Amino acid sequence: MEDKESATKSEYTTLFTEDLYDAVCLCHAALAQDSPEDERYYLNAILNMLWAYLSLEQKHRIEKYLAEKQYFPPVKIIVPDSKIST
Repeated sequence: MEDKESATKSEYTTLFTEDLYDAVCLCHAALAQDSPEDERYYLNAILNMLWAYLSLEQKHRIEKYLAEKQYFPPVKIIVPDSKIST
């Protein structure tokens, strides 16, 4: 059974349209060939801007994602001369 608080939480977040606009501009700047900064500068600016919109629970999930290196694809072990792989 869900507790009362989680049942009332929305899956949507209100975002300032100017922040959304700025994030998209920073994405384009990161991809432009003549940008004055490297891509990491723009990625960090976007991350810092959007981090504020995350809930505390989402921030904890991101910490776990990074700690467990979940961004790596799953390991696939192939046994030579066998059709079995895991």
